[in-house]
Amino acid sequence: MQKEKPKIEHIIIACCTYKREKQLETTIQSLISMDFPEDIKTEILIVDNDEQKSAESVVEKYRQNAPAKILYTVENSTGLSNVRNKALNKAIELGATHIAFIDDDETATPEWLIRHINFYNNQKDIFVSSGPTFVKFDKKYPAHIENNDVFKKPTTKKFGQIRKTCASGNVFFPLNIVKENNLYFSEKFNFSGGEDFDFFKRVSENGYAIGWNPDAINYEIAGAERANIKWILARKYFNGFAVSQLKFNGKKFGIKKIFYITEKTLTVFINIFMSIFSILFGLTCFFNVCGLTAKNLGKLLGTLTNATLNYYTERKPVNV
Repeated sequence: MQKEKPKIEHIIIACCTYKREKQLETTIQSLISMDFPEDIKTEILIVDNDEQKSAESVVEKYRQNAPAKILYTVENSTGLSNVRNKALNKAIELGATHIAFIDDDETATPEWLIRHINFYNNQKDIFVSSGPTFVKFDKKYPAHIENNDVFKKPTTKKFGQIRKTCASGNVFFPLNIVKENNLYFSEKFNFSGGEDFDFFKRVSENGYAIGWNPDAINYEIAGAERANIKWILARKYFNGFAVSQLKFNGKKFGIKKIFYITEKTLTVFINIFMSIFSILFGLTCFFNVCGLTAKNLGKLLGTLTNATLNYYTERKPVNV
């Protein structure tokens, strides 16, 4: 039976934040500068995951003269899933029909929301509009940093292409998905990341198509804290770790897991061997191969352990 898409009547633009006042301010500035739909109620919701309310002063700075109402709430329970679930529940409580997520280190283009709305309305069988996030650097960095594939994200996806899952930094969908199926972000991924890929994977499995919308663009700002090799390799490792945890979430140790561990072990050794020779092709190639090694190492260790990585406490493993 074909699912019925709800009409867009009330949109909440949700931005979850944790101790990123400077980045959040840039995000809010971009949101209040957007083109807003004239016939659809639209509100901005900032969900602060810091119980000390570090984001509140930023919200108050822009609340008075914003073209859309800016709402503020706090989720005291630390965790990526906890704060996103607070956004979902608050949006439902406010009577919203749809929600758009943007991260607190991203900026929206002026037509970002309108492009999501148009895509949703024009693609009759697609419930979730998933857009691209491109990287902007705050200043000039060495070529091997700016050209690293953690920042350069080429894609072959076509307009309207159906996806199995997606990220939450640039997405728009109806809240009936949450209400009718009791679908929320899993607390298992509270501190590791990957909570969005797990959530939207389950959304897709419940029959709600996710479509690629390349027109709804936003940008991620990369500063010195990210534009360095240590962060790049750590990001690759964490991503690989989360991928494996998502792949084998709740599954027992079986033949598929053994094959996967064997494959990733061999791949890591091959990557290490490749990295030795890749330096001959320049620093960009070398560090891209090093990143691939880190990601596959993360996949391997993510399969071998029941621990997850903690983004909030220096990314140390914590048992869950």
